[in-house]
Amino acid sequence: MAAGETGAGGGLVGVIRRNQVVAFVILAYALSWWAWVWYHLDPGNVGAPILPMGPLLAVLILLPIIGGWPALKHLFRRIALWRVGWFWYLVVLAGPVVLTLAAVRINLLLGAQPLAEFAMPDAAGLAARFVFIFLWIGLGEEPGWRGFVLPRLLIGRSALSAALTLGVIHAVWHLPLFGVEYFAWNGVPWAISVFCFSIVIAWVFQHTRGSVLMPMLMHASNNTVAVVWRMFEGGDQTRLWWVWAGLWVIATAAVVIVYGKDLTRRKVAAAPA
Repeated sequence: MAAGETGAGGGLVGVIRRNQVVAFVILAYALSWWAWVWYHLDPGNVGAPILPMGPLLAVLILLPIIGGWPALKHLFRRIALWRVGWFWYLVVLAGPVVLTLAAVRINLLLGAQPLAEFAMPDAAGLAARFVFIFLWIGLGEEPGWRGFVLPRLLIGRSALSAALTLGVIHAVWHLPLFGVEYFAWNGVPWAISVFCFSIVIAWVFQHTRGSVLMPMLMHASNNTVAVVWRMFEGGDQTRLWWVWAGLWVIATAAVVIVYGKDLTRRKVAAAPA
């Protein structure tokens, strides 16, 4: 039983405690997707069709039901868990940047032409973008995906299997963004990146005592450097998506080959949820 959980009980509370991942998925999708309706009802399509804070809200609703204040306190501790070693900061902060910039470089070598009007934000602009994404998307999503769902999926499963299962849940959650940010030409490489991200961050999770801060930082780093997508258009941007996804596959395959299906070479107990 996870930290702070109580017995299953009866009624709706009992159903939730017995089906915690299912309850989370239903609630997180509902709290995130209501924006989809308003987006399409607005003639100007102002705003976003998905609310990134949905997973966080779902966790804050479910944890008191499942385990009361001790369960919430445990999650907050994992969000604040920063003493994990410098190597993991390098992975989560520099990893996405290196992969993305390498993809851009390869794209240019393959003949891509950057748009003349593209201007890379300055350091202050990138820092502001990072902080916003960290608080709005990183904090909004990761306490749900990696803070709540992943520890529960790790029970009775290998870390690789848990990460792939979470990849499906996370990818489907983005459904309202199809036709807005993701289309037929970039949907497949984007989905590949979601599964790779899920595996890599599960590897980090296995070595950082279940820190939720690490996936929050990695999510923010990945989305911040994505500004370079504006450098290209048309076929050049499509190629960038595929090169980028290919680099993610290579990096992820290296992790799996070296660390195996448990994504660790040592016995690491799953972090309590």
